[in-house]
Amino acid sequence: MTSGTGGRGPGALIWWRMTTLLAEIHEALRQLRRAPGFSLVAVGLLALGLGTTTAICSLAYAIVLRPLPFRDPQGLVGFRAINSVKAITQDGHSASDFLDYAQRAQSFSGLMAYRPNFAAYTRPGEPAVRLVTALVTENFFPVLGVAPVGGRTFSADEFSVSAPRAVVLSNVAWRRLFGAQPNAVGRTILLDDQPHTIVGIMPESFREPEFVDAWLPFPKEAPEYFARDSRFWNIVGRLKPGVTAPTAHAELQGIAADLARQFPETNRDWSTRVQPLHELRTRGMRTTLLLLTGAVALVLAIACLNLANLLLARGLSRLQDLAVRLALGATPQQLARRILIESSLLALLGGAVGCALAAGALPVLVTRLPAGLIPRSQEVALHPPVLLAALAIALITGVLFGLLPALQVLRTDVNTLLKHGGTRGASNAAAARVQGLLVTGQVALSFVVLAASLLLMKSLLQLQNSNPGFDPTHVLTLQLAPPPTRFETNLELAQYYERLVTEAAAVPGVASAAVNASAPLCGITLQYPFWIEGRPRSDVGADEAVYAPVTEDFFATIKLPLKQGRTFNPHDNERGAPVAIINETLARRIFPGENPIGRRVLLLPWLSDQYREIVGVVGDTRQDNLSSPTPAQIYVPQRQMPWFFSTLLVRLNRPDAARAVQAAMQRVDPTLPFSPTTLEGNIALTTTQPRLYATLFGIFAVVALGLSAFGIYASMSFTTRRRTREIGIRMALGSTPSQVLQHVLAQAGRLAAVGLAIGLMLAAIVANSLRGLLYGVQPGDPWIYAALCVFLPLVALAAAMPSALRAARLPPTCALQDD
Repeated sequence: MTSGTGGRGPGALIWWRMTTLLAEIHEALRQLRRAPGFSLVAVGLLALGLGTTTAICSLAYAIVLRPLPFRDPQGLVGFRAINSVKAITQDGHSASDFLDYAQRAQSFSGLMAYRPNFAAYTRPGEPAVRLVTALVTENFFPVLGVAPVGGRTFSADEFSVSAPRAVVLSNVAWRRLFGAQPNAVGRTILLDDQPHTIVGIMPESFREPEFVDAWLPFPKEAPEYFARDSRFWNIVGRLKPGVTAPTAHAELQGIAADLARQFPETNRDWSTRVQPLHELRTRGMRTTLLLLTGAVALVLAIACLNLANLLLARGLSRLQDLAVRLALGATPQQLARRILIESSLLALLGGAVGCALAAGALPVLVTRLPAGLIPRSQEVALHPPVLLAALAIALITGVLFGLLPALQVLRTDVNTLLKHGGTRGASNAAAARVQGLLVTGQVALSFVVLAASLLLMKSLLQLQNSNPGFDPTHVLTLQLAPPPTRFETNLELAQYYERLVTEAAAVPGVASAAVNASAPLCGITLQYPFWIEGRPRSDVGADEAVYAPVTEDFFATIKLPLKQGRTFNPHDNERGAPVAIINETLARRIFPGENPIGRRVLLLPWLSDQYREIVGVVGDTRQDNLSSPTPAQIYVPQRQMPWFFSTLLVRLNRPDAARAVQAAMQRVDPTLPFSPTTLEGNIALTTTQPRLYATLFGIFAVVALGLSAFGIYASMSFTTRRRTREIGIRMALGSTPSQVLQHVLAQAGRLAAVGLAIGLMLAAIVANSLRGLLYGVQPGDPWIYAALCVFLPLVALAAAMPSALRAARLPPTCALQDD
């Protein structure tokens, strides 16, 4: 062997190659240090693109790709209640149906159910704290297969009204309320005025349902097990070994069909769909995260095109130096490899900085989002698979775009370069064409991101300016969930609500007060079937409405207009005739062309089997959010049909009256957790998701626009410098500075025009995928596309202007002398 290894075998060969590689890496670092401006810009470009991409991919990984934090999560399935006639698909089932499924189904090793609830946690001498709780059935913890980090979960005998009350705390509540003290297990605390023993603490990763503070056992004797129309329970099952979700689905559909025949008044047309739990949990975010990932991929692509442009320009500017090296004995392969190492180092540095930016931004993003907006948000972090993928993308990017200048070296004609100093030849012409393609690609991709961003922003403005149907200004809202054990009758519960309303209305600075269990845009909606007198009871059809028990001043409190008839008065009490008020949507749907006043409806027959006379029609209100269609609504006097929880609404004449309202509420009920919100704030919360999407796409658009503007500037600047001699000749032959200025700007304009044409076609495809996120805006909105067709060329011309001005001011003698 006569190579540099000296014939010392494979080990020496490996050592020689490693030594050579380290030497080349050291030389590459030295070259990058000699060009700090170029290095910082290149690293910054890639860090910006990879940082945003890594952050969004971390969200997607934690929410969509990462397994659920339960034992054998692949064996878990969730249930959805389906009513094809009423076009309803929901998570909620009745407790009665859950019992039937648990007793009859053979596909599961266990079934469990839970329902969200609230509880007031009181400590001596301190204000009450409202906890989000979950009422759970006996198999809740065994089905999920998660053990507590302290204490135990519920025993079978604790699912009874006669058993001592027990509670299991979430890790977050344990830390917040007890400072993570280990001796919290075994303590007795007051929840809803009743002593409960803390029997266990769950792990930090266990949040089922999301953002729950505590779990409570649901008694087997509870009356809710007999209310088949009360569909508020989520059901989860664990499949037996060898049983698939489609098999379980087929079995459950058969059971649901039997229940529909057995209980036609409550179960007719209702069925159940069984899906893998992970699929069910991520169904609302998959499309959105896919769109966000696509948007950041475009931003990353623009950053990569910029990096390619920079590397190409740097490679061309170094051709004369490389030619000298070639003349001194270096091989083209050695120099090409060194260029690839430099670009790879830049890419890895950019990837590392981008990952650091993402790691810092993710906690800020997650903590600023409202609770429940993003499922499994506590698990969002820079997980190792995402980190490795980001660094791999960075390395691939560096190698891929380092090939452009490396190929220039491999195709180098040493004699031509040494003769002309790298300023002429086919290499420059080819490089100019490549740079033009890179700039065109940046403009096209920027157009796509900007179009998507403007569509979402316009949609958000349309949504925020939509009319909710009432006046939400200066209205406080307070959720009420008094302990059911306080009241022996519904009348006592109704009187409790009335005392709160009376005390609040008496506060100076308060215009009026009322309660509504289904207050609009407050996060809680009670929806039930109803029947019209004179029509068959068994014909449920599509008649379903929001059930809203209210006090008489509710309509005045939110300024909901009366359209026909009257509102409630003091005579509409427990001794008065059963009455109801409906909204215009229900009147049009059920009584088209008829006068609904005097007609009678039946609602919630297990609470009252009397038909109610319709005495008024009021305007429509949005219920769940501003973008959903207005539902049918039936209002009833809460004195006649109160609900076990409600929402207090207080209209203020003076903002400073809120403190006095709190004092009044504490006088009525010292255990009442007082954490009011404004009705306007509640409405704003319903637009949080579209606002988040618009904000993220807006950020991506600004980054994309900035990157494209920089790319055009860098490209035109480099091209102008390389064409200095040509410009000097033009000016020596009679071209004026203004003609040179127009020539350079026209070149930038042509590149922008081609990019716009491509961007228009791509944007039409991408915008159509946003259709489900848009409100009041069409994906092909002509005003947005027209505005971008004017704006982007102006940005391109502005980015090219410094180079054009520099070229126009160039003295011809200096240009001709340039080498």
